[in-house]
Amino acid sequence: MKRLLVPFVALLLAANAPGERVADLLDAGKDAEALAAVEEAAEAGDADAIAMLGSFYEEGRFVEQDAGRAATLFRSAAEKGHANAQWRLGVMIDEGRADGTLAEALSLFRQSSEQGNSDAMTSLAVMYAGGRGVTQDFAEARKYYAMAAKKGNSNGLKGLGVLYYGGEGVAADQVEAMAYWLLALTAGNRASSGYYQAVSQSFDDHELHAVINRANELAEEYGYPGGFTPWNVSDEG
Repeated sequence: MKRLLVPFVALLLAANAPGERVADLLDAGKDAEALAAVEEAAEAGDADAIAMLGSFYEEGRFVEQDAGRAATLFRSAAEKGHANAQWRLGVMIDEGRADGTLAEALSLFRQSSEQGNSDAMTSLAVMYAGGRGVTQDFAEARKYYAMAAKKGNSNGLKGLGVLYYGGEGVAADQVEAMAYWLLALTAGNRASSGYYQAVSQSFDDHELHAVINRANELAEEYGYPGGFTPWNVSDEG
């Protein structure tokens, strides 16, 4: 159970006593006590604990899944300026799992993005690309995908590939799209692996070499490991 909770526990580990206590309890396999510690910290107003408890209720970890309770907790933490809670509440609103408008979801994504949350950046990009709660703007979508990608978010790379593949706001360029997907899939993005494999079937060796060369350039530009060659790319995906 501890392994599943690492992303949420990290919210509490910013050198504070509640976070250290929760980590110690999880290390000891004391899940119920860890939950109680999170609840105690949340009741005391700790934004990280409130956001973590919201995640528990959203996912049904240690507690019965309850979207309404999750949204309430995320809203409470979001009002305290918690970036991850702002993003999660925005997602729940956008998906119809929490009360609110698309404009509110967009605002939450923007607030979270301004604090450096790369997941919120990709959500903003999706909103702009689809015209959800905002006028469709592929240039803005590309901007936010690129911002997320430069923070190490592979969904940002995937999204850039989708824009280039479909010619959305940019000239359609399958080599460029494939280069982004190659970079994304090596960063662990499963969806990009499927895209890459599907499109690569129609590519000849010359085109695949062009993809590899471009992927190496993008790796340097976005700060990802490069070193792609025809030999270490042949079995990607």
